[in-house]
Amino acid sequence: MDIDRLKQQVFVCCPFDLLVDRYLSRFLEEHMNPEIGLNAGVLDRFQWSSFKEVAGSLETEGLSCTVHGPYTDLSIGAIDKKVRSISIERIKQALEIAALFRARSLVCHTGFDLKHYYTMRDRWLGNAIESLALLSDCASLFNIPIMLENVFEPDPSIHREIFEAIISPFLGFCLDIGHIGVFSKMELGYWLKDLGRRLGQLHLHDNRGVHDDHLAIGEGIMDFDGLFSWLYGERKRPIVTLEPHDEKAVLPALEGLARLLDRYPIIPVA
Repeated sequence: MDIDRLKQQVFVCCPFDLLVDRYLSRFLEEHMNPEIGLNAGVLDRFQWSSFKEVAGSLETEGLSCTVHGPYTDLSIGAIDKKVRSISIERIKQALEIAALFRARSLVCHTGFDLKHYYTMRDRWLGNAIESLALLSDCASLFNIPIMLENVFEPDPSIHREIFEAIISPFLGFCLDIGHIGVFSKMELGYWLKDLGRRLGQLHLHDNRGVHDDHLAIGEGIMDFDGLFSWLYGERKRPIVTLEPHDEKAVLPALEGLARLLDRYPIIPVA
């Protein structure tokens, strides 16, 4: 598969501050779509005019984007009401920026970690459902779906119970295969079985099963063939984001994805 055409169909992660300070010209020159990362530092540092300027540059070049919402210190099901309130506020801020960019999606983390909440799981879950019901309603106003990513969750049950409680086209699942390899106690197949119906986006990066290395596809041991054969068999067409955390890994990540798509053509590239 041609790499230049593939760039037009997928997204590559880049924090907003790095996009502004270093990489915007490269994305524009290579006609590559970013997944724009937001965090508290970005939300506090940049004015609305800065987001609007970058959005205009992408639009001029005919580029699309997705947005990754802030997640550090946030927990949508937090037991502390103030922490939960701030978590919702930050995600609402990200939704407003995503709307400015006409983003395809907003990716969010739950903030659930069993080590912290193992004695309060059900209480945390009830809070999270309440938060996400509110956020899904906000997302519907902007016509931008929230994609709930797996991170530290040891199995699909938290996501499954959230999706059972909230039936909305504006709340979907972002499957991060690298996080399953490092943090999950359940293999990929269990996640696909439980959450495949709500799958709307992929985060693709590799690792060796120990650390969340964010390597290029093919440089670790993640079961990409298993994932893509399932996608092809189920005729799934999710949003695809590559998440290498090293500039030098971007091209190998694209090449690894191209090899997969040669075998499992889930993305039509004209």
